[in-house]
Amino acid sequence: MRSTGWCTTMAAVATALAGLTARPVHAALTPGQLCEKTAVTALRKCDKTVAQETLSCQRKTDAGCLPGDAKIGAALSTLSDKVLGVCTGSAAVSGAGYSAALTTTGLVERLQEACSSTAASLAARSFGGPQAAARGAAADTDKDCLDYAFEQGRKMIDYAQHQQDLCVLAAHAGKACDPIKTNEKIATRQAKTVDKIGAKCADLAALVAVDPAAFVARALDQAQCLVAAGHGQTAPLTLSCGPRAAIALPPPATSTQIVLDNATYGTKCGDGSDYAFWVRLAPNGQPINKVVVFMVGGGSCGDGPTCAATDPNLFESLNDTFGNGVGVTNSVQASNPFRDWTKVYLPYCTQDLHTGGGIVNVFPEMTVYRYGAVNVRASLRYVRDMLWNVMDANDPEGFRPDRLTVLFSGSSAGGGGASFNYHYLLDDLRWVHSTLLPDSSLGMDNGMGAAALRGQLALQTTTPGWNALPYAAPYCFEPQCAEFFPTAQHAESARLKGTPEQQILNVANQVDNVERNVGDFATTQDYVNTLRTKYCQQQGTPGVFSFFYDSTPYIHGLINVNAEWNNDSIDGVALRDWVGNAMSAPDAVQDRIGLGTLETDYPGIQPFPCTLP
Repeated sequence: MRSTGWCTTMAAVATALAGLTARPVHAALTPGQLCEKTAVTALRKCDKTVAQETLSCQRKTDAGCLPGDAKIGAALSTLSDKVLGVCTGSAAVSGAGYSAALTTTGLVERLQEACSSTAASLAARSFGGPQAAARGAAADTDKDCLDYAFEQGRKMIDYAQHQQDLCVLAAHAGKACDPIKTNEKIATRQAKTVDKIGAKCADLAALVAVDPAAFVARALDQAQCLVAAGHGQTAPLTLSCGPRAAIALPPPATSTQIVLDNATYGTKCGDGSDYAFWVRLAPNGQPINKVVVFMVGGGSCGDGPTCAATDPNLFESLNDTFGNGVGVTNSVQASNPFRDWTKVYLPYCTQDLHTGGGIVNVFPEMTVYRYGAVNVRASLRYVRDMLWNVMDANDPEGFRPDRLTVLFSGSSAGGGGASFNYHYLLDDLRWVHSTLLPDSSLGMDNGMGAAALRGQLALQTTTPGWNALPYAAPYCFEPQCAEFFPTAQHAESARLKGTPEQQILNVANQVDNVERNVGDFATTQDYVNTLRTKYCQQQGTPGVFSFFYDSTPYIHGLINVNAEWNNDSIDGVALRDWVGNAMSAPDAVQDRIGLGTLETDYPGIQPFPCTLP
């Protein structure tokens, strides 16, 4: 005879089953919803596999994985198979919320790039660039710290990506999702991750220039870009990466000013006003993803009296104009190789060589906000999301960062800023087809430590410092790296030519009294002889090339002046054509070094101590 307990249990089971049967059954996923869910799930799994293999390669060889790594290739193939097996046809892709212009193949390539670049960007930040310079030089305990930071960064990205994916998928399925609670979960995990890295690493910033808080914050930026890449629409989330209504879309071939309010973007000019920059999208029919970025110069000031004596217009950007540009940014002259490219014009208003990390210098004479690097990077992210909007709407391949070809240029202080921020394009934005074009901004040391003094000023975090350290390249952030030519460029060369466009094109006139005075060189002869000696030290460095003009009257600024851009020639090759050819055929670029009559006009100038090309 069965016990009454057994009867009670069966009755409970029956009641429970009846309750389950009575609950409403949710409709099956639509082809679009299934495509979206498959895409983000496959992307997340790929992210994890590629990141783990990246760390494994570092531990085994003290270097990154070789091209064609089998595990990474398999992960990318698996992602492709899963997405192609479910997202069949344009109806499924558009039904998932992606652009109607995006093909299934375009979706797969977008996801594969996001998977690969996430691990690469995290590795560059963790190990000291793709060449892993920091990890290669570290003691075993410091290697353990960097490996741990990488793994915690990977887990932070995965957690944030997953939580945001769940929210978006739920909302797209008609279910409830609270973005505030999602963000609270991520913030809680963020704080714990910062503490974990801090407990493991005695001084992370001493190894790779960023502390645990900045390291984790940038991992969260990566997660947001992953979510934007994986979903066609990311509502109800408000992300700071990807296409969104808040990003203005200017008309093509029209110079348009973009004002970044401080409350939203954290940007600021030297006088405390909002930062503004200019964009001119390519004309209709021209590729919008070919981009020239030009950073404006205008000196620098390091103390109260010098800043107070500086033109007030150099502390604000709202009144700067762009128009059709000049030199490399000229949008009218048919001979300019970049006439029909998208132009981005970044004014200069912080007197910190575009390196300031968001610090305030309070002098007796005036207060100066040093936000140079903050302004540059916020502007570039804005441009990224603007191009994302346009390319997703009109291009079958959609937006991918590796589809951009970028000439990242600047003159004088702007050239120094371009040199300082170049690694950000390659490692964080993953604009891997980018060339650096610094003009009249060699920053050479005079042999008495002038470059180190400039670097110390930039790095320090108290007045009059600029707090540049968290924005510096993780493989060259010592004060000596303020000497761009050749110290910083020598460090940079180890990571160049990952694509043919990853190269540095130095442009300068050999007689430049502005550069001479900035570097505290005693005479013109001293400056020119130093340039020639350092060039010979640099000659043949992979990915680094030079166009050193030979005008006897001093010239400061060549790429931003129509006369110099078009007419300065060496061995019959005009400057504009040298740069244009270097972009169209980057593996064929050669140094161009002028001789002219400098040695006659300035007795004491010595010949180049090496054989010239």
